[in-house]
Amino acid sequence: MARRLSRLSALFGRGRAASPETPLSDPFAGFEPQPIEADAVDQALDEIEQGALSVYAAAGLPTRLGHYRRDPQDGRWAFVAARLTPEERFQLALDHPPEDGWRFARLQDLGLRETREDVRRAARLLNDIADLRAARHGPLTREHLLVALELGGAWRALRDAQAIRDSRLTLTPAAPPKARRTRDKRGGSH
Repeated sequence: MARRLSRLSALFGRGRAASPETPLSDPFAGFEPQPIEADAVDQALDEIEQGALSVYAAAGLPTRLGHYRRDPQDGRWAFVAARLTPEERFQLALDHPPEDGWRFARLQDLGLRETREDVRRAARLLNDIADLRAARHGPLTREHLLVALELGGAWRALRDAQAIRDSRLTLTPAAPPKARRTRDKRGGSH
């Protein structure tokens, strides 16, 4: 049997057949994983996210995904990290207590307490996007589908409101019609 394998290997140009004592070559040698291309869902979520972040930017809020803290002295949000463990967040709260005026939040939560409605809507969009992205790694439920549908409607409303606000068009009522002169039957005018 081994001799037949040896002949077949020689026939197909593979050299000698591997014996149990000969280590096999690494099957993954030379393999480079290809980046996963974004599908239509990822592209739609990215587009919605960019629109919501543009609302944040217009309101003077940060736009980099991650965790932030707000110093009670200057009132500005400062980037802390892209990701924090619960332990790290707890330690930050111990080091900078909320009782002293320090605030901590994720980017998607920064706009929830703003006075502008469009900023609050953008924050809700960012939260829904984060939830859907997290859910894509597990089984999607009916609740996820409802969130996705609501996200689409909210995105259209935000986009339309942004387009109206950014538009240079002004709508004014039409001028009232001019009075028409009437002619009588004899050809004269009144």
